[in-house]
Amino acid sequence: MAITDRFRIFYTLSGKDALPSERQTDADNSGTPDYIEQLAQRFVKVDKFYRTKVGLISPLDSDRYKGRAHYIDINLLNLSDDKGKTRNGIAYDGTPKLDRVVAGAESLNVLLIDLSNSLSWENKTVEHELFHLFQNGYTYFKNPWYTEGTARWSELIMNGRLGSGGGLPHSEDQKQELFHKTYDANTFWNELILRSDKAALGKNFIKKLLEKLGEIDGVAARDRGIESAPWPESEQRSEDNDPYIWRAVLETMREIGYTESNDKDVSKLLKL
Repeated sequence: MAITDRFRIFYTLSGKDALPSERQTDADNSGTPDYIEQLAQRFVKVDKFYRTKVGLISPLDSDRYKGRAHYIDINLLNLSDDKGKTRNGIAYDGTPKLDRVVAGAESLNVLLIDLSNSLSWENKTVEHELFHLFQNGYTYFKNPWYTEGTARWSELIMNGRLGSGGGLPHSEDQKQELFHKTYDANTFWNELILRSDKAALGKNFIKKLLEKLGEIDGVAARDRGIESAPWPESEQRSEDNDPYIWRAVLETMREIGYTESNDKDVSKLLKL
């Protein structure tokens, strides 16, 4: 186990979840593999970027998790299934208290990411999964067209890049098609950013969007009689969330100053 800042990375050198042998090298004889030290610094760097450059609140400091989660724990695991397919990573929205005694660490309520121990360094799962924790700190909405579509933005922003955009929905049918997308909804979000916040690479847009979602999920809870916190998983992923997320999109566009007077396509969007 390695602790760096507010991250704890758990790994093993033996068994089914063992780090690949080439990642077990400890050239500086620190007692921690060089790969683990580099991975920890990457998490710290990405976390700092989201907080200081985008202006987001750390999930550990959010209204949802403050005082309820004490670290962000990273489990490095063999995430291959029986068919040989490997998942890159999984971010959870609960605050589990895992038994860490064997690892010589304190058992505390934490936020959690499972990460494949065999990811290439060029892979952007660190950025993607950590962004999910930031999303969860702001809002209970977990509809994939929003969560996965905007998380794709996070994969490129650290390198100062934006992905390609796509056509905006101009009809109710096209809007409903968007609501059923997952990762491929990224072109919708990219298009909005390219039109409204290109100079800032979407940082203003994303910050305002998460803030709006945090406001509007409270409205959704009142409207639908959701009294428990956290929301049941079925409610977090419900299609009933789509109109509220859409409302957050429109209010975000207006509040960052990009309206129908700027763009006829956005004018059509705002009327849906």
